[in-house]
Amino acid sequence: MGLVGAGILGQSSGGSGGDIGSYLLGVGILLVVVVLSTFVLLLVRRKMLGSQSQGMAGFSTMEDLREMVDRGEMTKEEYDQVRKTMIDKVRSQIGPLDTRSSSTGTGDST
Repeated sequence: MGLVGAGILGQSSGGSGGDIGSYLLGVGILLVVVVLSTFVLLLVRRKMLGSQSQGMAGFSTMEDLREMVDRGEMTKEEYDQVRKTMIDKVRSQIGPLDTRSSSTGTGDST
């Protein structure tokens, strides 16, 4: 019976080496998944922030247009036309804004 017990111990110790190997493989795969996910999130974030910075560039463009009107390089009608075109373009990209106030029509009389 002692030899059978030694054989079982020998098999289990060899098996535990395989367990450590599969554990390390699992950890390695998990690390690769985390690194790739982080990379994808950074790319998405950069793309989203890039589009926001383009929107902010629109504000400086509006300021430039106002200054052109002030200097007489553009008429007020031309400014209004360009402004309307820019607003329509931004609205088509972000969708309509809900400008209704949440406090209207509550009917509280207390």
